[in-house]
Amino acid sequence: MDRLGMFSSPQFGTYSMPSLAEGSEPISEAEEINEVRSLHVRGVRAAKINDFKEAMKNYNEALEIDDKDTSVLHARSLAYLQMGDFTSALNDAETIISIKPQSSQGYLLRGLAYQQMNQFKDAINSLLTALELEPDNADKLTNRIAATVARFCNISKDLAKSLKAMDAYNKLSEVGVVLYQSAHYEMCIQILETAQSFQTNQKGITMRILLTLANAQSKLGNQNQAISLYQECLTLAVATHEQVYQTKSLVNIATLHLESGDTQQAIIYYRKLLCLEAELLEEAGSEETMPDFWTRELQCGLHLNLSIAYKTIGNMSSAIIHAKRYTRLAEKFGLDKRFQAESYHNTGMLNEILGNMSAALDCYENYLQMSKQNSDKRGTAQAYGCLGGVYAGLCTWPTAVMYHQQHIAMATTMGHAKMVAMANEMLGDTYMLKKDYEKAVKQYETVVNACTHNESRTKAMALCKLGRAYRALGRSQYSLYFFEQAITMADDLDFADVRMMADFHQACIQCTSTQLSEIEHAQKAFSKLIPFFEKKISEHDEEKSHCPREYYEQLSQCNDGMLTVLAKMGDKEEALQYAEAHRKRTVTQLPNHHVTCAGVAHFHDVHHEAWTYDRMHRVVSQQSGTVLFYSLLEHALLLWVIQPGVGLVRFYTGRSFKETSMRQQVTSLLTELLTDKDQPDNFTTCESRALPLRGAHLDHLRKQNLKRLEKNNGKKDEGKSEEKVVEKEVSSPSSSPAPRKSPQRQLYEILLSPVEDILMKMEEPRNLVIVPDKELHHCPFSALQDWRGTLIGKRFNLSYIPCLLQLDRVVQNEQAALRRRDDLDFERTQSRKGGLRKLISQALLPGNSNPLMSSPVDNFSPLSPGFDPNQLNLKQVSNPRLLTSGALHTPSKPLSRQALISRETTFRSGGTISPPGAFDKPGVSPLLPHLPDIIENGASGEQVHTVGTPAAPGKVLSSHTYSTVTTRTWTGTDITTSSQVVTTFQQLSDMEKCVVFGVPRLPESVQVHDRPWKPASDLTSAKRELSMVGELLDTDPIVSDAATKQKFLQEIKNAAIIHIATHACLEEGMLLVTPDPNLADKDADDTSHMVTVEDILTSKLQAQLVVISGGFTPVRKSFIANGYRLPAVFLAAGAQSVLMTQWQVPDVAMEKFYFHFYHSLKKEDHISGALSSAVSALREDDRFKAVWIWGAFMLVGHDSQIKLNQIQHAMLDQRIDRAEKELEEETGREILNPKSAIPHVPSKEENYEQLQQFLGKLLRNDHNQPRVIPVLIDMLDAALKRLHTEDNNMVTAQMTMDVSGSLAAIQFLKRLGFHFQARGCHLTSPYVVFPHWNTDDLLIPAYDALRAVADLAGDSECSHALINCLPMSQDNISLMIDLLSITKHATEVQLKVSDLSVKPLWQTSQTRQLLLSVGLHQIGLLLTFNSVPKNKQLLASLLQMLLSVSCHKSPVLLYRLDVSLLGRETDSKPSSLSDSPAKLPSLTPLILPRNQLRMSTPWLSCGEQPDEMMEKMKLARSKSDLADTYHKQLERAKTWHQTSVVAQANEALGEFGRAKTSPSRVKVIPGSSASRKRIPLQRDPILILRDIDQRRDYAHHVLHERLQDIGGRHRDNVMKLFLPYVKS
Repeated sequence: MDRLGMFSSPQFGTYSMPSLAEGSEPISEAEEINEVRSLHVRGVRAAKINDFKEAMKNYNEALEIDDKDTSVLHARSLAYLQMGDFTSALNDAETIISIKPQSSQGYLLRGLAYQQMNQFKDAINSLLTALELEPDNADKLTNRIAATVARFCNISKDLAKSLKAMDAYNKLSEVGVVLYQSAHYEMCIQILETAQSFQTNQKGITMRILLTLANAQSKLGNQNQAISLYQECLTLAVATHEQVYQTKSLVNIATLHLESGDTQQAIIYYRKLLCLEAELLEEAGSEETMPDFWTRELQCGLHLNLSIAYKTIGNMSSAIIHAKRYTRLAEKFGLDKRFQAESYHNTGMLNEILGNMSAALDCYENYLQMSKQNSDKRGTAQAYGCLGGVYAGLCTWPTAVMYHQQHIAMATTMGHAKMVAMANEMLGDTYMLKKDYEKAVKQYETVVNACTHNESRTKAMALCKLGRAYRALGRSQYSLYFFEQAITMADDLDFADVRMMADFHQACIQCTSTQLSEIEHAQKAFSKLIPFFEKKISEHDEEKSHCPREYYEQLSQCNDGMLTVLAKMGDKEEALQYAEAHRKRTVTQLPNHHVTCAGVAHFHDVHHEAWTYDRMHRVVSQQSGTVLFYSLLEHALLLWVIQPGVGLVRFYTGRSFKETSMRQQVTSLLTELLTDKDQPDNFTTCESRALPLRGAHLDHLRKQNLKRLEKNNGKKDEGKSEEKVVEKEVSSPSSSPAPRKSPQRQLYEILLSPVEDILMKMEEPRNLVIVPDKELHHCPFSALQDWRGTLIGKRFNLSYIPCLLQLDRVVQNEQAALRRRDDLDFERTQSRKGGLRKLISQALLPGNSNPLMSSPVDNFSPLSPGFDPNQLNLKQVSNPRLLTSGALHTPSKPLSRQALISRETTFRSGGTISPPGAFDKPGVSPLLPHLPDIIENGASGEQVHTVGTPAAPGKVLSSHTYSTVTTRTWTGTDITTSSQVVTTFQQLSDMEKCVVFGVPRLPESVQVHDRPWKPASDLTSAKRELSMVGELLDTDPIVSDAATKQKFLQEIKNAAIIHIATHACLEEGMLLVTPDPNLADKDADDTSHMVTVEDILTSKLQAQLVVISGGFTPVRKSFIANGYRLPAVFLAAGAQSVLMTQWQVPDVAMEKFYFHFYHSLKKEDHISGALSSAVSALREDDRFKAVWIWGAFMLVGHDSQIKLNQIQHAMLDQRIDRAEKELEEETGREILNPKSAIPHVPSKEENYEQLQQFLGKLLRNDHNQPRVIPVLIDMLDAALKRLHTEDNNMVTAQMTMDVSGSLAAIQFLKRLGFHFQARGCHLTSPYVVFPHWNTDDLLIPAYDALRAVADLAGDSECSHALINCLPMSQDNISLMIDLLSITKHATEVQLKVSDLSVKPLWQTSQTRQLLLSVGLHQIGLLLTFNSVPKNKQLLASLLQMLLSVSCHKSPVLLYRLDVSLLGRETDSKPSSLSDSPAKLPSLTPLILPRNQLRMSTPWLSCGEQPDEMMEKMKLARSKSDLADTYHKQLERAKTWHQTSVVAQANEALGEFGRAKTSPSRVKVIPGSSASRKRIPLQRDPILILRDIDQRRDYAHHVLHERLQDIGGRHRDNVMKLFLPYVKS
């Protein structure tokens, strides 16, 4: 009662009344009311003096009069409470509530009664209800609540004392915390939810309430409600910068997501904690001064949980980063040794998964050592097992077995049954790797027997592994038995992964059966397994997570099994579909492949869509070669022969001998054929041009360990092997006296002889397209010999292709090349006669009601109802645009001869009328003769013209004055002259060229696969090869410092022939180039020295031939990668064919081959012919007669027709064009053609693209010239201020040395309108002539962009990524701005990499790298932002830069998110025919050569209609406004220039023009004498008159250039006024 009294209210003792006299007479209603009041008062008085008997008497009498008087009931209930009759008090309270449910008094009394009855939950409910009904009495009611809680919770005296001074809101929050700490979670939630209804600004208490509420909900298992409350608390904490509550909320949210299995969301919030840690560290300054709430345990647990979470989603690289940080922190903070040991265990497992065996070994050894120090027997045993697994991965079998046996021994000693099973399973896995299957069987049987009832999963997995071991031993029945047991357990206990593994192995066994039921069962299993594995691999690829290699291997085995089943069932077409679907994965899995091929014709989701047989037939029919599609299975060879136009003509299935498999048979024959390839002298004759493979260090360790084991057991193994060889020789059928066939002949019999009858019937050209499989990728088909001993390479033109998808791509590449050639030829044809054909055809453009095509009074109908111009090939006629013009329409009513002649002469000189039937001959178009007549015979005959009609285009263009000087130039055009106009000569050069690239300049070591690598050779032979090839192709090789990544990607885009000789990795598709000197020292993670698959696929190639001379090394036995990865990349990027070797050949042979190849290519039409000639030249040399030398060369792709002379011709044309352009720039005069009358004014998109190019150049040079960008910012700031306040222009400014030394900066300033004037005799620091206007509105965007770039330049990774992205398209800029603005302003929005607006950016390597550099990263399919202060600044700067160069986005997005500004506005809909602009028949404007605007209708020959008059008046007003603006701009430019010149003159006058008042002492140059004047040491040279004239002329030149720019823009604006009325 003391605690109750501490919070009691004055209500006790105030309700008592004296007793009422007995025996009353009947009274009126008013008297009854008074009587009740009187009795109530007496009862209260009696209760006051504790006379409860008298009080009860009065209360009862009052209630007998009025039993619904709540005041009396209230007083009696209080009296009952004082008397201790809590039940009666509760009854009265319930009566009051029933009478007045909205009154708080009844609930208060009920709460007090429940409190005294120790029913605290009901008491709190009643008191909270009273509080809701009477919030004005919150202080008293919350006191009652606190008193109630104090009765069953432990409230300290200090807290009880402080509660009295608190307000109601704070009091409820403290009570809620007390209830939570006492584990009364439901009451805690009730009280705190009531507290939330209070209106208050106490943010700290609100956050505490939300956090406590969320904790209580979490304890009750309501995770969704808890997460929502934590989120609300986090939002409020971020807004108020309360880092403590941020930390608590983030930790709890991440933990709840982790517990619920939503690992990706957990990672997101853990990473937000990392961002908070970065903020705290920035504020604290050092780790030692971090706040107390950021504990060491929190830091360690954060990285541990992140490591576990990343491992769960398969992101092993991130998992190992945080595992290492956890280990480092555990050691730094001195955590418990057991935690440190477990950290090494976790890190070791991650390293082992990633294949970092050396690192894993170190971690496990530390784990073992620390477990021993901690006397942790279980940890020690696990460490032994882990070490055994690592040594097994390194092929150190004895050590691995020893550690596993120690693991088993310790587990047995401890009596840990589960550990015993696990240890035996690990030993069995080691024996499986060792291929000691008998011992593996014993270990797995031990596991099965050791498993208890609670270890069902371990037992099921052991059964699967036992079945796999028996399968490896060839005991299929045993294997199937154990797989059936595993399947049964998996179905009963829902082990999906075990069921999948058992189904896989069972189907692989059953597919080799001869029973139909088992074959069908295998087919059914494979049809489920193949989509399953493809889906898993696709998910890992999309989420950028670690995909186990077993998935790829099992998918390959499933496809082989399905092919085996379908071959046995005779379903050849479906088998071909499966074979192609699996084969094309090697192409579709290339990084960025879907983005590259998205714009290609017939591209329909090649990742998932299975090609039908009809589609494959269509692909083959697009080219002329017969396709031999191979599938090499374990015990069979499948061959499909597909001929163009015919389809599948044969399906062959070849079986292997029982002794060996088909793959072993092919491999042994290839090994025998290439016996001499690995001779020791190859190390001196073959140059190493290969990059190390990923995991090459691990493979090297394994090989060394195996060699060491073989050396130790050499003698015993040699004896056994000799016995086996003898037995084999005795039993082999080759031991017969018959002569043994050569491997070339045997391979022919296996691979080609089954279809020899088809091959013999092939007609010229005898093209064979080989689609190899597995080991057949290394088979030299051209070196095989038929029965007559003839080489296959002599009989057929061979080419290889990875899959039919790639064949389709190659055919499309060839068609695109043909289209480009046709377009060029067509343009050249149109440019003859000074381009008159093109101009006149444009003047006669149909469909737009051209004024030149109709008379003001006559309407014309089509010439012939059956004439369809769309059926003709427009490129096969002299003027295709005339086909649909109205020039030859006949009038709808009879015309006079004069009118007819006048109409015809508008389009045909001479007035000649074609006779009837002249165009009735089939195949002759009635339109073809007219255009040549206009040009060729323009001067003949008399032209008759109808008054009021426009002049003929030929007359306007003065075509009758043209005469031909040269009928044909070597670019297909001609040279003309004219007596009235300056004719144009346009040389349309082909942009094809040859690129010879390689031999980069490398530092001592470069980073390859995150490891330092030193080149084994300096590529001397490659340099000699490139020099020879460059001489043959008449081009300069790009080598040494010039062989950079940027140069390579730039040059290959328009190249027809590309020859590459450098270090390469054929397996992963990488080329080594010269590192960027501006980035090599600046960025430790620089990749500028590597050309990757994504880089090549991003480049749109037009190459007809790519030659790759590299990728091999004599150090290791290497062949071209299966699937031809690097050649496939070039083909997917647009190349038609790739020439390379299947293995390495001597350098001398390579040089000789390329010499004869390129020589032959000048004579041969096709690559195959030149290839055959070069191979023949090698075979004729006695040094290179071995098959492995001349048979190594192969052509991947299409046997293209290359005209090398034509390509060299185009290169010469390009040189002439460059020379002409350089001469024009030097002299400032036109060499062949006059300049355009109206200069080109770039559009907004062009301006911003050019601005991006300048920014990229400045950013690239920032490493060497860090002061340039800040100086440019100051100059642009000064320019903007001078435009705003012209008085600032009276002050001169000089260019600094930083800017004058940067060519990119000078070009950038000139583009913005800056000029420079020499300052006196000094040329190093000239005056800056600021722009007189904001040129193209570029000053502000350039200023904002430079400020952003200055911030981005400080981060090497971000600046490097931005350089690679610039310039960006406006579509990508808009998408990037949307993404960055949402990330910056809407942190609660969760983006995904699969979103339509994100996917194009994330799938492109350059933009993805840029987004990664500013802090965005992928977690599964989620895209999150690492919001550390540094990344926030980078993101804001990148957003500002992109907004500065965007044509469509508003700068508002930099400061706030406006949904209406997101996305791109769709282009305006094309106007309908009725909305066509008005005509001006009285003018008929026409565009002539060099952008000259002329009116083709003679002056005043046609009167205006009212509509035309209104249009002309509108046009005149617009033109007048332009003229006014033009004159104002001229005056401003002159005034600005005068002000600048005056300021410069005043400065010079101030320095030299004032007389010196007193002589000064100066230092002079020594050596003066009486005959030699003394020369001051710092005397400025005196300008002579010529120098003065030059500076004055240049000042006039600056003004003239600015006036010219204004005039050109004015003419362009006038042209734009008339463009709506011009139909050409």
